[in-house]
Amino acid sequence: MLLKAKWVLPIVQKPIEDGAVVIGGDKIKSVGKFEELKEKYPTEKIKDFGQAVLMPGFVDAHSHLEYSVFRGLCDDLSFSYWKMQLTRKSSKLSDEDWFYSAKLGALEAISSGITSIADSTNTGASLKAAKEAGLRGIIFHEVVGMDNSKVDETISEAKKFVSSWQAEASGTNLEIGVSPYSVYAVSPPLFQAVSHWAREEGLKVCFHLAGSLDECEFVKYGSSSLATLYLEQMGWSDFLWQPMGVSPVKYVEQWDALESGKVMVVHCVQVSDADIDILKKYDVSVVHCPKCSAKLGMGIAPLEKLLRQNLKVGMGMDSPASNNTLDMFDEMRVGLLLQRGFEEKVDGFSAEKFIGLATLGGAQVLGIDSEVGSLEKSKKADLIAVDISRTYQSPVSDPCSALVYTANQEDVIFTMVGGKVLYEKGKYSILDKKDVLSKAEPIRTKLKS
Repeated sequence: MLLKAKWVLPIVQKPIEDGAVVIGGDKIKSVGKFEELKEKYPTEKIKDFGQAVLMPGFVDAHSHLEYSVFRGLCDDLSFSYWKMQLTRKSSKLSDEDWFYSAKLGALEAISSGITSIADSTNTGASLKAAKEAGLRGIIFHEVVGMDNSKVDETISEAKKFVSSWQAEASGTNLEIGVSPYSVYAVSPPLFQAVSHWAREEGLKVCFHLAGSLDECEFVKYGSSSLATLYLEQMGWSDFLWQPMGVSPVKYVEQWDALESGKVMVVHCVQVSDADIDILKKYDVSVVHCPKCSAKLGMGIAPLEKLLRQNLKVGMGMDSPASNNTLDMFDEMRVGLLLQRGFEEKVDGFSAEKFIGLATLGGAQVLGIDSEVGSLEKSKKADLIAVDISRTYQSPVSDPCSALVYTANQEDVIFTMVGGKVLYEKGKYSILDKKDVLSKAEPIRTKLKS
């Protein structure tokens, strides 16, 4: 198959005008000018997207697909109170509810041009939904617990889940990792135990870190609503929490949480230069979630400093519960504008830079950049087509500018993973949109009650 468009965006080289991509099986055979590829591959069937951009699929480096039905139900709250309300409402859902909520997220991801995810889940619903949908990525099993006396028991249970999930993911585009959820939900010995287990088994690790001021005060001083209301809500108020007197980053370093060699941390909004040095020391990857961080009043991550240290950085959208949409165009746009406002300058951050973070950058964070993240020969055929013919986009002279400053998720007209078409012009090839939406509405009613 020969895919043609006005622009092809390989990421690793400049945009190609009147370009094309040749697909063979589940891989990319060639990328270049349409006329040249047409001559080289005369028998290939041509699919012309017209005034569009062909580019790698987006990598959502941090998601919670199972929270999709919570969209709009926890708005206008600061982080800690948002977290507590989300936790409170979560108790109302059944296993089937979680599954359809995750399928709703998978529907949106595919139609928004997301082809790879790094999803953290407690229920396992995201694994089932992502597998059914044909998405690529990593599913992280969340581990929580503040009772030091139950560390061995918690690890034993986690190992059973991970082993079961690995069997379920066999033969798919998905792999399984482990997520010690956060510093306010995982005791120090449990953090250490998870890290040692991950290193022994070669598991990738993901956890939330240094996202909010409340989190920093919880670790350093043993204060904030996380230390009182949240611990009480979780039934952990009887467990003694000793203030550490250090930053969250320094704290997790002290408990070996960064040492497994395959660690990615999410948010990193409240980090100092010394914290960034620690992340660099352990070659930790960082997931930048600008919309979620801004909406929950967490702050603006020092992205320039993170990139200056040559840390691997990708873009994540967290979940519709905190972000409201899985629109990577909006994520790039907001992220870029926030950084320019924060740094009070326009140089250093460009539309092209953010597209790189949302594609190849995310693939590097997940450790799958040898397979996806750019349009290159022999990489997996994970790509999307984005319509740029709308009145609010025309005329287009720079496809990167059009994508970041004008496009949105509704402009995605084609999504392919591993050479398989998952979505085209409003139609899904695998998921049943009508069925998922019909099941989602009663779940919403249950959450509102």
